[in-house]
Amino acid sequence: MPSYIRVKLKPKEEDRLLAGHPWVFANEVEKAPKTLSAGTLVEVVTAKGLEVGRGVANPTSKILIRLLTRDFDQEIDEAFIAGRVLKALGYRKEFGQKNDTDGVRLLFGEGDGLPGIIADAFGETVVLSCFSAGLKPFIPTISKTFREKGYRHVYEKSVGEVCQKEGMPEFQGWLTEPGTLPMSFTEGKAKFQASPDRGHKTGFYLDFREARRWVRDLSQGKTLLDAFCYTGASSIQAALGGAVEVTALDSSQTALDEGAQNARVNGVENKIHFEKGDSFKVLKDLKKNGRKFGGILLDPPPLAKSAHDLPEARNALKRLLGQSLDLLSFGGFLVVGTCSHHFSWTLLEGVTREAVEESGRSFRILQRLTQPQDHPIVMSIPETEYLRVLVLTEIN
Repeated sequence: MPSYIRVKLKPKEEDRLLAGHPWVFANEVEKAPKTLSAGTLVEVVTAKGLEVGRGVANPTSKILIRLLTRDFDQEIDEAFIAGRVLKALGYRKEFGQKNDTDGVRLLFGEGDGLPGIIADAFGETVVLSCFSAGLKPFIPTISKTFREKGYRHVYEKSVGEVCQKEGMPEFQGWLTEPGTLPMSFTEGKAKFQASPDRGHKTGFYLDFREARRWVRDLSQGKTLLDAFCYTGASSIQAALGGAVEVTALDSSQTALDEGAQNARVNGVENKIHFEKGDSFKVLKDLKKNGRKFGGILLDPPPLAKSAHDLPEARNALKRLLGQSLDLLSFGGFLVVGTCSHHFSWTLLEGVTREAVEESGRSFRILQRLTQPQDHPIVMSIPETEYLRVLVLTEIN
């Protein structure tokens, strides 16, 4: 039976945790025991000794403890972790079929009760990422559970700044017998490839799936500008949806090369022009050249990684919106998204409204989109909501 080290909170630090948030910050505890190390099992109590929950510790991180259960009678062991994975898979049992895809997020960290753990399925292969040193010891259990549920290959990609903050070594490679790279999967009629060994995060942005459907459905007969296109998923959906021509911009040549390959796989390489460049600068050049587009997609990388970044992020997005509206043909559509938790709906809509008003044009909101259901949002954990997208069309 596992043993647990008791950690006591400072007075009046329990409300957020008792409401369901799993993060215990180092400055919220009375005194962290010196015996804590990454992966140490702990049980947290209030200053008055009331039970809060059990979890795993990491003294290297600002998030000292990640709570996994509120039940002091529940043991945190391999069976517990495997149970969480199975529960997450059960929640998504029919998701792929209903959404006509075999590219599905299987684990969404805090949203599935496994803080810091991300897993995406691309066909029969899972790409697994661990950004919690406290849960790192359970990666073999998670991988084994995926294999037992029919996923033949598991590839781990735990790299980047978060690993450094967690004080854990980076790792990238197969946890099972090697599968095929890149990994192939489908999204509706589109065929895509994910390259976790070269691309960002797990190799593909599954969270933008529903926004891509809107882009596809609105693109019939139009020319499209896909700024920050990455590997061209939205551009390809637009081409398959009947777009006449797509200009796809990105600053990464590697991403553009992958996008061109994806376009060839889908037979739309003649419709999409992949161009390398900084969209913040290229949009100005497009305006000088008199270019116009029937639809524009703005999905920039995170502009606000912290609340401190919000003023600059707001200004950057407003510039992008203003430049895009100058390039948008009368009666066109605009899709604008932000993937920062700190960039609220109020802020996104406010900035967009200002840009529209200054353009002197009139738009209606067709849809507000957040991440799809395989990226579950937990109400008591605001950080689980991070993607916000507005779909706009000009009023004729």
